[in-house]
Amino acid sequence: MSLKSFHLVFILLVIVGADIFGAWGVGQFRQTGDPVILALSIFTVLGGLGLIWYVYRLVRKFESAHIE
Repeated sequence: MSLKSFHLVFILLVIVGADIFGAWGVGQFRQTGDPVILALSIFTVLGGLGLIWYVYRLVRKFESAHIE
C-alpha cells in the first residue's frame, strides 16, 4: 500500500469515526439535554467536514504533482 493510499484510507476512517461520534453525541443530548455534549457533537461533525475538504484538496494536489 502506497503512502498516498494509506493517508487517504486513514483520513476516511477518521471522517467516519467523527460522523459516528457526532451522531452518538446528538443521541446523548436528546436523552440528557446537556449542552456540552451537543457542542462536542457539533464540533466533531464540523471537523469531519473539514477533513472532507482536506481530502479533496489533497487529491487535487496529488493529481497536480503526478503522484501515484
